[in-house]
Amino acid sequence: MKPSPGNHPGITLTVGGHPLHVHVLDQGTGVPWLFLHGWGVDSTTFLPLMETLNGQGRLIAPDFPGFGQSGFPPEVWGTREYALMVCELLNQLNAGPCIVVGHSFGGRVAVRLAREWPEHVRGLVLIASAGLKREIPFRRKWRVKTIRGLACLSEKIFPGRPGQAIKQSLYNRIASRDYLQAGALRPIFVKVVNEDLSLLLPAIRKPVLLVWGEDDQETPLDFGRRMQALLPNARLVALPGFDHYTILTRGRHQVSHLMQQFVAENMEKPVL
Repeated sequence: MKPSPGNHPGITLTVGGHPLHVHVLDQGTGVPWLFLHGWGVDSTTFLPLMETLNGQGRLIAPDFPGFGQSGFPPEVWGTREYALMVCELLNQLNAGPCIVVGHSFGGRVAVRLAREWPEHVRGLVLIASAGLKREIPFRRKWRVKTIRGLACLSEKIFPGRPGQAIKQSLYNRIASRDYLQAGALRPIFVKVVNEDLSLLLPAIRKPVLLVWGEDDQETPLDFGRRMQALLPNARLVALPGFDHYTILTRGRHQVSHLMQQFVAENMEKPVL
């Protein structure tokens, strides 16, 4: 009986001089799969989906630096640094071109990888991917601008700790949940979310499968539609009844079927 991701503890490797925790399972002779997780979680979020691919080929799922059991990034990283780390990992594992599966923040890194190091990519599966700028309604822009103005004013009126406390309280009203929970990773979070990857998408020639939950509020389905319009070789599938997170749990069998269909349709073609 082949080991499954769920009962595999993973290993810690030194990649680029830094500790990186990764699940590596060699199962079957199919194309290798690389799984890149979202913000604020780790590779274990992919385990339910990976279970459905048991026996399909080599499965590789790292914890990004700063998440899970991996070490902390040595400086303020953006998607390029994370993608370069992935390249170093794949070289160290002697892995051939992979099907790269990215969820949310992992989709950002997958896009960067496919654009700058396409030799590591056979195809992309972007699940509820981030990477595009969200359209902000005028009312929201006005509220953010007002609160920022009040925060700056509070520092001038109440110097020192009182002003800082008021400023932080005001900023907390407009900050996202991921920002508030980022802790020491906040500088990286700010850098990453301000990267607009839309200019990279038209240059990606690899086949791309876009999978979205119709109820996604974190990266709405419109993100998938916009990505499909920018990518030269992409198919979008929207699954009803799933949101940003349940698409990897309750929706795993449907997503797995789409992924295996994607491989069957595209992996017999030559690598571009």
